[in-house]
Amino acid sequence: MTTLKELKDMPMQGQPYFSDKKWVSPVNFEVAGPETSKSIYIHDVTLRDGEQTCGLNWTEDERVEIGVALSDLGVKRIEVGMPVISEDIRRAIKRLVEMDLQADIVTFARAKKADIDYSVECGVKSIVVEHAVNPYTCQYAYDVDTEQLIKRIVDHIKYAKDCGLNTTFMGWDVTRASLDYVKKVYSAVVEQAQPEAVVYTDSFGVASPMAVYRAISELKKLGVPVEFHVHNEFGMAMGSVLAAVYAGVDGIHSSINGLGERTGNVATEEVAAALEILLNVKSGVDISKIDKITKMVEEITGITIPPNKPVTGKRLFWLESGVVVHAKEKLERNGIPSAMTPYLPELTGREDIEIVLGGSSGKASVQYYLDKRDIEVTDEQLDVLVEKIKEKGREKRDVISKEDFDTILAEVL
Repeated sequence: MTTLKELKDMPMQGQPYFSDKKWVSPVNFEVAGPETSKSIYIHDVTLRDGEQTCGLNWTEDERVEIGVALSDLGVKRIEVGMPVISEDIRRAIKRLVEMDLQADIVTFARAKKADIDYSVECGVKSIVVEHAVNPYTCQYAYDVDTEQLIKRIVDHIKYAKDCGLNTTFMGWDVTRASLDYVKKVYSAVVEQAQPEAVVYTDSFGVASPMAVYRAISELKKLGVPVEFHVHNEFGMAMGSVLAAVYAGVDGIHSSINGLGERTGNVATEEVAAALEILLNVKSGVDISKIDKITKMVEEITGITIPPNKPVTGKRLFWLESGVVVHAKEKLERNGIPSAMTPYLPELTGREDIEIVLGGSSGKASVQYYLDKRDIEVTDEQLDVLVEKIKEKGREKRDVISKEDFDTILAEVL
């Protein structure tokens, strides 16, 4: 590999934002403060919240298969479902518990003793106890005022802890409540019930990243681990996760391929890759295994990964534009292999960057294909090839195939 030719105005060798496999923003590290998380754990919700994707239901075997794959990925906590729902979910949970995986197997329960009892029956060591926090949701949907809400949460967290469970409190519909109100409820719960962790939940994806930063910063003052659960209604989920990390969050809730209600949860693969590549924050996840598990879940669900999806979209490492291909080649010769992508695909278990041909191709792209085949052409022939390839790409409104290229090549040579 070519050694980086340093420029005196911005030396990059040894900097946290640059390596032979990535090149990201220096400002990511300049804005980090002492409160910024040095490491976080992933609390994966694919098997519970992910199953709330409309029309999606895991079979018993699928739940076990995905659970095992998540543990192999390096996920610390796997939220495997709500035992109260069905016998097949309970069987799957018991099977996962008996496997003694590296990951912590966690169940999800409403603030009801019956829900907690089912979790105990399944043999798990950890549980998430949830309840709405927004006062309007509580009053009009559950007929409880603030005092009754706090008592209900406290009573059930204490019950779960008395059953020997490591208990996390997850309030939902939290971000539409005022921060003062949220602090009142959460501080009372922490003081009276002492859960192992609390979750700040943006159930409807309506808090800006700056709002999330402020809220997490305030909740960290409670003195217990704080986790963050977010949905993606306005495309802010990943930005909000980064804001939470800058604020010192301990854990992130996420799902493979962003599965979940409505627009879904922030994607596990995006969280793990972004934290490691953009911030050098470790999550325990082996990001080189990302591609494998996301394709497995895609196959099981039948829900196609969009080709332009961050981290796992199939076109993520396609380069077509002549300007981009030209710049890639020039910078690569000077020791910057990830010049035209933020990182090399091998980091997430992908194949090499692929130069494709189409309506935006230039001479550098076409010359790349000619060099691969040891074909020499004149400058005039190269110009004709470029124009014909661009014409074919515009006609197809897509990249052209190798067969298309061969046909055009035969016409010109």
